[in-house]
Amino acid sequence: MSATDLFQPAAPRLYTIPPAAGFVDALARGLAKAFPDPDALAAVTVLLPTRRAGRALGEAFTRLEGAPGAALLPMIRPIGDVDADEPPFEPGELADLAPEAVSAARRRFELARLILQREGAAGRSMGPGGALALADDLARLIDDLATEEVDDLSALSEEVRATLPAHMEEAALFLDIVLEAWPARLAELGKADPARRRSKLLRALADRWRESPPEGPVIAAGSTGSIPAAAELLGVVAGLPQGCVVLPGFDREMDEDGWAAIDDSHPQRAMKGLIDQLGVDRTSVAWWPGAQEGARQAARARLIAEALRPAEATSDWLSRVETLKEGRGADIFDTALEGLSVIEAPGPAEEARAAALALRETLETPGARAVLVTPDRALARRVVVEMDRFGVQLDDSAGEPLSDAPPGAFLMRILEAASEPGSALGFIALAASPLFALGELRATLKPELGAMERAALRGRRPGSSFDALYEAVAEGAGKDERAAARWGDIIRRTAAAFQPLTDLGETAAAKSWAEALARTGEALAGDGEAAGADRLWSGDAGEAAAELIGDFLREAEALPELSLSDFTAALLEMARSRMVRPRYGAHPRLQILGPLEARLVSADRVILAGLNEGVWPAGGRADPFLSRGMRLAAGLEAPERRFGLAAHDFAQLACSPDVILTRARKQDGAPTVASRWLWRLQTLARGALGEAESAAALAPATNYPALAAALDEPGEAVSSIAEPMPRPPVDARPRTLSVTRIETLIRDPYSIFAEKILGLKVLDPPDGEPGPMERGNAYHKAIEVWVDSLPDAAGLPRDALERLVGLGRDALLDAGFPEDRLGLELPRFARAAGFLVDWEAERRRDPDARFKTVLTEKRGELTIDAPFGPFTLTAKADRIDLRPDGALDIIDYKTGAPPSGPEVKAGFAPQLPLEAAMAARGGFPDCPSHEPGDMIYLRLNGGKEPGKETHLVKAPGTEEAVDLAEDALEDLKKLIGWFDDEAFVYRSQPRAKFVNRYGDFDHLARRKEWASAPGDDAGGGES
Repeated sequence: MSATDLFQPAAPRLYTIPPAAGFVDALARGLAKAFPDPDALAAVTVLLPTRRAGRALGEAFTRLEGAPGAALLPMIRPIGDVDADEPPFEPGELADLAPEAVSAARRRFELARLILQREGAAGRSMGPGGALALADDLARLIDDLATEEVDDLSALSEEVRATLPAHMEEAALFLDIVLEAWPARLAELGKADPARRRSKLLRALADRWRESPPEGPVIAAGSTGSIPAAAELLGVVAGLPQGCVVLPGFDREMDEDGWAAIDDSHPQRAMKGLIDQLGVDRTSVAWWPGAQEGARQAARARLIAEALRPAEATSDWLSRVETLKEGRGADIFDTALEGLSVIEAPGPAEEARAAALALRETLETPGARAVLVTPDRALARRVVVEMDRFGVQLDDSAGEPLSDAPPGAFLMRILEAASEPGSALGFIALAASPLFALGELRATLKPELGAMERAALRGRRPGSSFDALYEAVAEGAGKDERAAARWGDIIRRTAAAFQPLTDLGETAAAKSWAEALARTGEALAGDGEAAGADRLWSGDAGEAAAELIGDFLREAEALPELSLSDFTAALLEMARSRMVRPRYGAHPRLQILGPLEARLVSADRVILAGLNEGVWPAGGRADPFLSRGMRLAAGLEAPERRFGLAAHDFAQLACSPDVILTRARKQDGAPTVASRWLWRLQTLARGALGEAESAAALAPATNYPALAAALDEPGEAVSSIAEPMPRPPVDARPRTLSVTRIETLIRDPYSIFAEKILGLKVLDPPDGEPGPMERGNAYHKAIEVWVDSLPDAAGLPRDALERLVGLGRDALLDAGFPEDRLGLELPRFARAAGFLVDWEAERRRDPDARFKTVLTEKRGELTIDAPFGPFTLTAKADRIDLRPDGALDIIDYKTGAPPSGPEVKAGFAPQLPLEAAMAARGGFPDCPSHEPGDMIYLRLNGGKEPGKETHLVKAPGTEEAVDLAEDALEDLKKLIGWFDDEAFVYRSQPRAKFVNRYGDFDHLARRKEWASAPGDDAGGGES
């Protein structure tokens, strides 16, 4: 078709390109045929919805058969982002029509200020982060009003507002900002809202072309006319002497009942409105030259159109099925379902894996292109990871929030570390960033950071300043002078880099915070080879971060003075809403796109993923300011309108030649509901073909779910892992253990192997909150000082309880319990202290037969002869008392549950008996070598039962205590003898009764892989 033929029909001229044709490719082919002369093609103006669509059309021209490497293209301009200083406007032509558009960042800051002022006047408090989030919603409402060109909201009368529920009534008060405060502020700034300026420019262009048509051809393509100003421009273009409009996927063949029933949620809704506005009969919409539907394409388009038929017109679906079969052939549904398949996976992981396999399969066909389209960004990330296992690098064109990208995350970690400079966790998170270099190569610095973290930054929080961090690393380095100097230097340089932030006061302007943050980030990011600015602000994400900081430097003057935490919240809110999109795709033939990015895109294979209700289409988003009724009363479009736009995107893509629709049956363990579009398609197919035939027709030719499941199957050669049986050389086995580690050796020898022989250590969490262990240590410390201070006389001082509670308070604070937790912890300790004071008073009641404390919290040791040589047993006794009969009471304080008597006598908890045996042999300095008389667990937990005394000896002062101690020592000698045999194994938890009581190294022993295997005998064995 020539250009003459293209513009020969009477105006208004409307064409359409069927969905299966590939919009931009068909448009490029038609333009190339109509304007074969390059100069004539260059004189054509093509109006497309977005700049992305313009780039796609340019790429489509390069794919044309016989296209030269460099060719003249038509002038391509975006309707949605029209610029008064670009053609078809002349420079300065419309300068007086509308002021320059306010930037998105400036508008958000200004609206946040107005929100904060309003909330302050109402006596409420809202942080800048919350105000910025609300400003985003308010900006959307302003754009909606501008797009629909609503200037008068008088329809929202007081009567309408009075009928609102309380929460909407409160939200509607923000309309004062929209109606009064914001327009006044825009006038002060000399700016205009972007959407309102766009509408004015589009209407101005329409007026100009209506009065003075352009000399060259004008073709508006891909727009549905959903924006009123754009719809007017499309009407003008359709009526130009050399103008036409090309609609995407207009349904020329819908029956009259279906056409009349089209509602806001229908994919044809926007184009029906445009057709009605132009007063055109829909049968006059012609096929774009060369884009007529083939039989298979027509069948697929009809199937999708019928599946998305207006709800009011679906009551006669079965008769429609018969009508279609009569008019188009009995095999129309079989033809329509060719190349269309459905995958319903058990969960998101399986769905992503099946989709990745379908993408990978496309690469087996030379030159074939595939695109995965989904609004579910989590699913998109899963597919990216799955493709990586095939060695295929993909990226998600929808991008990721700047707050998740390395530069954005680095800036946020800087602010978090600045707000808590003594936090080990904050420093560890900051140092883990690849941008943290402190002026030296990251490869050199990283090992030092790891060693410093393990040795010095685990456990209790160091404090509240960088000085506290410095002291912590110095203590963690111990006697290693090199490590102390190196780690201290790292902390010093970090603190120096933070100086711009720490120099600011409690509050400062957002600009000042942003400038200080940039300086700190650059100081931390330099690596000796590249300046910090070059490392921090480079790449797509770095440029986005620089732009964000620039927005705060240039545009944030509207915000009030902020504290550091307020600035952090504001920056985080802005970074979350700013997407970093890859400039170029990672793969030339595969793409992952969102529905918006996929508009007008075509490919050999299209995968539509995440087809569940609430995902695609997305769940209903409530307007926080206007109810549905208020929106309609104000002249705004109904919220359901976006479902129609989303349905149009789905319908266009679902008509591609090779389409795979995927969904997950469950999400987070809960059943999901299939997307309304998918459900309708499956229901229509069942009605047309029957249950079995439709299931077979919609099944993919390749069983992707089965292949996905097989990827992680181990295959036929499956062998269960055996229990580890470490037998280290005897000279590598420990020759010294404490009495508590002897208990571990009995219950879980593998833990001793991992700790003492492999040299492994369980790491505490950084900035760990004080817990049971710290509580127990505090109780022991307070009791030790208190007991040592007691006079060597009968009875107790009157202030004994008061002194003990005071010591407990100091000990709890020293153990890391903050003041705000003492309200819970101190009464608990006081109850335990009351029990202990009463118990102590009872033991001192009789002056002639009282107990005398000879030792508190003292270490001792005992050397034992063993087959491989001397073995040293160590212990730290909580307390040893001399009884009136000359024997010793071995006492152990417990804040938790003590072991039972049977456990002790069976040898599984030998701590007290072994301490008694050590004491009898002079193992504790300053303790007489007397035989034991009793062994006592004193439980002090301060709970409902504040304390309890448990005697392991039924008859204290008799041979029973001696026998218990001697039996424990003999058992220990046997145990040491067994482990002095190189054939003896350090098994993992060999005692069934005690499995999982001790398990710090269960993951290393891989217990879960063998402990429940058939034939497992983990409950017994040679240990």
